[in-house]
Amino acid sequence: MIRYFRNAVAILGAVFLTFAVASCDAPSDDTTAASDSFVGKYTTEDTQGKPMTITLSEDGSASGDRAGESLSGSWKEEDGAAMIDWSDEWTTKIAKDGNKYTKTAYQDGTQDGAPVSAEKTQ
Repeated sequence: MIRYFRNAVAILGAVFLTFAVASCDAPSDDTTAASDSFVGKYTTEDTQGKPMTITLSEDGSASGDRAGESLSGSWKEEDGAAMIDWSDEWTTKIAKDGNKYTKTAYQDGTQDGAPVSAEKTQ
């Protein structure tokens, strides 16, 4: 009986260790760590050249202000840039180029205007 008990404890220990090690190597769907470099507040211009602010939060939400109009949406990092999907069907890309940022606007998947400078203020 003791031999069976020892074998059961050994098997359970091996199973536990296997799951513990496997969970350490499991890929994560959480992109927060990769996206931390984009979290913050940016000042830039909209496609009409008017002042615009964009705030990217750790939880993937995005907010903004464009000429007194509040914006809301969500964002994620794609190919080294922050891609923001706004509730008004526009998309904004904030990309880092060296120590500077640029903002590009897209409407219905088509770039609208040339990229403009964006400054990370927070």
